[in-house]
Amino acid sequence: RPETLAVDYEGMANYYDIFEENAFGNYLDILKKVAMHPVMGVYLSHLGNQKANPALNLHPDENFAREVMQLFTIGLWELETDGSRKTYPVGHAQAGQFIPTYGNSDITELARVFTGLTWYDSTSFNGNNLINGDRLHPMKIYDAYHDCGAKTLLGGLAIAASTPSSGSTGTAGTADITAAVTNLFNHPNVGPFIGRQLIQRFVTSNPSPAYIGRVAAKFNDNGSGVRGDLKAFIKAILMDPEARDPAMMDAPTFGKMREPFLRVVNLARAFNAASTSGRYPLDQFSLDHLQDPQNSPSVFNFFLPGHSPPGPITQMGLVAPEFQIVNASSAITGANYFYNAIGNNSLHRWGNGTAAYAVELNLDPELGFVIPSAHINENTPSAANLLDLDLHLRRLDMMLLGGTMTPQLFQTIRESVDRVKPPGTSWEWHRERLRQLITAIVSSAEFNVLR
Repeated sequence: RPETLAVDYEGMANYYDIFEENAFGNYLDILKKVAMHPVMGVYLSHLGNQKANPALNLHPDENFAREVMQLFTIGLWELETDGSRKTYPVGHAQAGQFIPTYGNSDITELARVFTGLTWYDSTSFNGNNLINGDRLHPMKIYDAYHDCGAKTLLGGLAIAASTPSSGSTGTAGTADITAAVTNLFNHPNVGPFIGRQLIQRFVTSNPSPAYIGRVAAKFNDNGSGVRGDLKAFIKAILMDPEARDPAMMDAPTFGKMREPFLRVVNLARAFNAASTSGRYPLDQFSLDHLQDPQNSPSVFNFFLPGHSPPGPITQMGLVAPEFQIVNASSAITGANYFYNAIGNNSLHRWGNGTAAYAVELNLDPELGFVIPSAHINENTPSAANLLDLDLHLRRLDMMLLGGTMTPQLFQTIRESVDRVKPPGTSWEWHRERLRQLITAIVSSAEFNVLR
């Protein structure tokens, strides 16, 4: 991603607000806001894009035009409602081959739409704030730099030539962008394409075609004739029989690996993490986890939806996207991160150890659960001052695994923690036992795989 965005915290936060504020709104609104946000304009380079000038060998940048189709709406291949790829029919010159959703001419025509865009606070298209403009308001359009000519967009949608408005009114450009984004939104691919990926993020990496089909149908019509209703869409994903069936818990092809950031969030919620400064820094988080919020290495995110790691998963014809950021190093550094965080009661401290910038875990209730306060300073722990280890493990099972811990994992953790030797006082001993209990759970496959 552009280095200019690496330090643009306010702009990135404002961009993220699009999804926070419209999570249960309409997908069309998100597409429009994303297309016009200056952070996206910088990221995919349509900010400052202008109409062609053959004399100067100048042509519109095609980056955003390509990605808004490939990644944000329709994908690369024509899809059935159940997410399966369409093929050319018998008798066609390419019979049996997958049908692409768009070609180079579609990209070129769409790129012409996203021209004339510049900073909200710029006084002219090439004016004062070309590098450090206002990143909190939608880009504005100068029609003099927008391609107002006739265009033929995806699916044959014809946009007539228009008369440019004066200054930054952007009447022609706004109309073109609205028409183009709406055209993509109405493409039949959007429901199954976006639906499959949201199912992958929320429920399982390998949803059945029937599951995708039911979710896509809800995107197409929420039951009241509305297309793109995200509240109905997400509800369909989470409440689908395939997502709720208890029998799926034991199906080897069901579920997904939690990505590292979500594992940390889960731990933070379980133990009421708080910051005295109001900040929640995750400095150099990517060094341990190969992931950093709002800092993906490319527009393709941290992992691809079709990634399949070598071995049994590939042999079964399945995918496991989150495994793309797991390697021999991150598997160890990630586990060490949790061990240290639990031992230090903190998800993060800056290099100088300043507590004011720490994100603290509240483990005191767990320590109180393990050992009665009257026995905290005893040097020799005894059966009289110990609470039931099995009971505490069951409590942590409910907090971190929703009560789904298998008997095998329960026994393994219990035997391991039971061997922890007291290093000093009862308090120190129980603190170490608690650390081992939580670390063992969050390092287990049962925690890392969401079912």
